[in-house]
Amino acid sequence: MVYVEQPEGFAVPGQDDCVLLLSKALYGLKQSSRAWFLKIAPTLVGFDFKQCDSDPCIFVYTNDKGEKTYIALYVDDFIIAGENEDDIARIKQLLAQQFDMKDLGIAKKFLGVEVEYGDDGSIKIHQEQYFQQLLLRHGMQDCSPALTPLDTSVKLCKTMDDDALADQKEYASIVGGLMFAACVT
Repeated sequence: MVYVEQPEGFAVPGQDDCVLLLSKALYGLKQSSRAWFLKIAPTLVGFDFKQCDSDPCIFVYTNDKGEKTYIALYVDDFIIAGENEDDIARIKQLLAQQFDMKDLGIAKKFLGVEVEYGDDGSIKIHQEQYFQQLLLRHGMQDCSPALTPLDTSVKLCKTMDDDALADQKEYASIVGGLMFAACVT
């Protein structure tokens, strides 16, 4: 159950301390992604998808010929990949009958990962745009790449109390951004 304060302009006079019980989750609430998952997961299982044990947000459908179709969910987005285009089209049609959704076509970008398709059927995934934005956000867009970030002959010394310390929030933000990229690609 999700309770919210009365919205401004809709408060009931004399009951200013009362809260409202939501009958359905609203987009943007912490609980909305969970509410969506609780709705979409049984629907996919009803379409003969099996939920992965290792990642419950990955669903796999196997047709009579052994060809597989995958759906990866992330909050309110998902991507469909498969070996059989007819199966993919049928699944899209079934989902469109159940939900108001947009088919964005062949994936070019998903969750910050860019997807490029080669003429030979190859697929390349990368996060170049993500890294460019990360460098820009931290004022490092003009930095030069190096094979070794620091000359190995440089001797490091302990900082003195009067030396400026690194901004902990900035440092955590940079490390978090790099960790996201490392986990994704």
